[in-house]
Amino acid sequence: MSNSDFETRIDRLLELIQKPAPTGLFNPWRDQDDELDRPDAAAIRSENLKQYLLAHQGADAVLVGEACGWAGCRFTGIPFTGENLLDGAEALDWTRGRKLQRSSMRTEPYRERSATIVWGEIAGDRTLVLWNAVPWHPHRPGEALTNRRPTRLEQEAGREALEAFMKIFDDAEPVAIGRVSEEVLSRLGFEAGYIRHPSMGGHRQFRKGVRELRERLTCPSRVR
Repeated sequence: MSNSDFETRIDRLLELIQKPAPTGLFNPWRDQDDELDRPDAAAIRSENLKQYLLAHQGADAVLVGEACGWAGCRFTGIPFTGENLLDGAEALDWTRGRKLQRSSMRTEPYRERSATIVWGEIAGDRTLVLWNAVPWHPHRPGEALTNRRPTRLEQEAGREALEAFMKIFDDAEPVAIGRVSEEVLSRLGFEAGYIRHPSMGGHRQFRKGVRELRERLTCPSRVR
């Protein structure tokens, strides 16, 4: 796929996910909370996501999480990524030379535990790209800074975006991070691998799963 075709597919994904999210879900690339977000927060998060995807062209595997988390993707626009990883001392290697910004009003950047675990294992590896089965943020009613499990209807609502994402990385292998995304990928007809989600004490199994995935992806006999 040419660079221009790749960027065109990213732009199509952005157009898709910038549409209104179902009721009860916060859309990081469209919605803004005046008490939490900068005035241009949605545009910042959209550009952050685009830059992230451009930096991972040619990825060999798509790691699909459950849904956007409040301390990570909700404020960065990038799955499993807290604001602390965009710039400063903790900035990830792929951010160099790219104009990434924080979107929150906070003095200190938001940081997410799962993001720390994920990037602690995959930092520097651009063969793995991250997405969520439900791209938007499911939260408890009236509590913006909470997470909850997405309902079956919300999972179905994320289907179109997930399919569009897989078309961007059409040669990549889908791998579910957690049981929710495994179920969603199965319903879509994808034969996906499985890795334990890093939350709720799953960090060791997550790390083990990623290392085994890497070994398989780099195996000389692997057929793409």
